[in-house]
Amino acid sequence: MALLARALSADRRVARLETRRGDVRGLCEIMITVWGRADSSATARVMWALGEVGAAWARKDWGGAYGGNDDPAFRAISPAGRIPAITLEDGFSLWESGAIIGWLADHHPVAGLWPTGRERWRAQAWMDWSTAAGRAVGAVRTAYRREHPDLDDIVRTLQDAALVLQPAEQRLADRDYLMGERLTVADLALGVIVHRWFRVPDALPAPPMENLLAWYRRLSLRPAYAEHVLARVSVRPQRLGGG
Repeated sequence: MALLARALSADRRVARLETRRGDVRGLCEIMITVWGRADSSATARVMWALGEVGAAWARKDWGGAYGGNDDPAFRAISPAGRIPAITLEDGFSLWESGAIIGWLADHHPVAGLWPTGRERWRAQAWMDWSTAAGRAVGAVRTAYRREHPDLDDIVRTLQDAALVLQPAEQRLADRDYLMGERLTVADLALGVIVHRWFRVPDALPAPPMENLLAWYRRLSLRPAYAEHVLARVSVRPQRLGGG
C-alpha cells in the first residue's frame, strides 16, 4: 500500500516492521497491517486477538515516540489519529481496538471469540464496560508515576479502581473466562487492563482480587497473551515516581 511504502521510507522515525504468517484457522491468508507501537495497551490487545485467530499480520511502529498520528495519510484510516488502526491489501481500514477485535472475531469464526445467540450481546456489554475499567486503572498509573506522587491520592485511585473492577471479580468467581469456559472478545477487551492492574508497584496497598488474579494467570499461559501483552506492555519494573 502507498501508506506502508511511505512509512517505511520516512527516516524521521526509527521504527520496525514486524510480520507473521497466519495459520489454518483464518478463512484465507489475508495480510493485516497494524499501525501502532507494540507497548500501547490498545495495540497489544489487537495483536493478542490476531494471535488467537491465527491471522497473518504486519505491525508498523506508529504513535508515541514514533509520531505519525497527525499524518494526513494516517488520518484517512484513523480519523481521530488514534492507534491502533488496521489496513488490508484491498483498501479496507478500521480504527479503534474494540471494533478491530470484533471484526477479527467475525472474520475468523472458527476461533469462537463471539458467543452465539443472545450471549453475543452480553459479551459486547463486557467489551463496552471495559473502557470504564481502563480509565480507572489508568488513573492509578497516572497517580503513582507522577514525579512527586501523593500517597493519599494513590490509595484513593486504587480503591476507586478496585470498586470499578468488582463486576469482573464477581463474574469470575465461578467460571474460567468472562463468558464461561472459553476465551471470547470480552476477555480480549479486559485482559491488557488487568495486566496493568497487576503491574502496579508491590509497595502499594492494592486491594486483593483473587478471582481476577486467577484469570490473569490463566491468560498468562496463552502464547499470544504472553507474546503481545506480558512481553510488551508495562515491561519495565513499575515504581513510585516512575514517569
